[in-house]
Amino acid sequence: MEHSESPPATDYVVPYGPGELVHVPQHSDGPDVFTKDNRVTPQGWIYVAKRVIADFSVDAMLDRAAALTYYAVLSIAPMILAVYSIATLLLPRDEAAVNDIIDDFIALYVPEALEDEALRFLLTVIGTPAQSTIALVVSIVISLLSASAYVRSFSRNANVMYGRMEGRNLVRTWFTMWVTTLVMVLGVIVIIVGTFLRESIVNGLLQPIAEPLGMTEAVDYLTKIFLPVWDYARFPVTIVTAIALISILYFVSPNVRPEKFRLLTLGSSMALTAIFIIWLGFSWFIGTIGISSAYGAFGTVGAVLVLVWVMNVVLLEGVKIDAEVLRVKQLQVGYDAKTIIQVPPRSTKAVDFRLKVQRWIDRSASTLKAQEEDDDVEKDLEA
Repeated sequence: MEHSESPPATDYVVPYGPGELVHVPQHSDGPDVFTKDNRVTPQGWIYVAKRVIADFSVDAMLDRAAALTYYAVLSIAPMILAVYSIATLLLPRDEAAVNDIIDDFIALYVPEALEDEALRFLLTVIGTPAQSTIALVVSIVISLLSASAYVRSFSRNANVMYGRMEGRNLVRTWFTMWVTTLVMVLGVIVIIVGTFLRESIVNGLLQPIAEPLGMTEAVDYLTKIFLPVWDYARFPVTIVTAIALISILYFVSPNVRPEKFRLLTLGSSMALTAIFIIWLGFSWFIGTIGISSAYGAFGTVGAVLVLVWVMNVVLLEGVKIDAEVLRVKQLQVGYDAKTIIQVPPRSTKAVDFRLKVQRWIDRSASTLKAQEEDDDVEKDLEA
């Protein structure tokens, strides 16, 4: 009895990187995903949880967050120097006010156990002649470059969360990311100014300008009426500004063209809540358990790096949650979104260029294969 030969044993791999070209419909060509009736069902939430958990390692979340942490750390020192330079230039005759701002910043944002380390770090950074205009300009340029690198990296990672390549060309991408960076920096400035706005700063900054112009009444209004009200509005405004910054980052970063901008998404709200809880947990850990003195300052720096790293993981997971919720909503109305989310891209210019490059590479592969076949034919003829 003859036995048929079994096929040879094979292994298999899943290709990494961009797959084949996929056509996605325009918003107007199919059912509306964003209607109030299209709410995520219980089975949909289960699917979202499965995708988020299963793709955590596949999408290399920890590695991507580490890259974001690197860019974030690059911008810290020059940003601190820039802020200090601006403060000393605006308040050149009131060094005590600048020092009070530093003390308040540390007391407000740094756990008590790390206040001494944070103060030494700040004094080391600003120990240079920060009052010079050159130091200010250099610090601002370096901090903006580093912050822009962070935003561009976040954009690349956001595209991974949505399962697609960047479609915007290099010029449009860089321009968009630079504008986004400026918006983010302005938002951070609003938060910082709003946090530390006080009577001494208003008088020190505006009083010398208001007196020659006869506008002392405006300064009195700010100090007597506005600032007492601002003390109550400070925290809500800070929270709303932080929410807006995260939402803008989530909206602009991926190569996805949504129908409208939403100030608060599920992913951004969960990310902000998680970051707040993580910060409270970090403060509690530092205050009760502390960092081993055997590591000294290195232990403090390591703890802060881990904190920033975990926060970046949370931010990426927020994008992932928004992407998977959108996928579920598309599946519920009939879109074939199981493999790729059916949302139009912002642009396809970069993809078109990538396809041209791929065809150029494939021609070389075809040439090599044809040459190998010709060599085999010549060997057969010689035999």
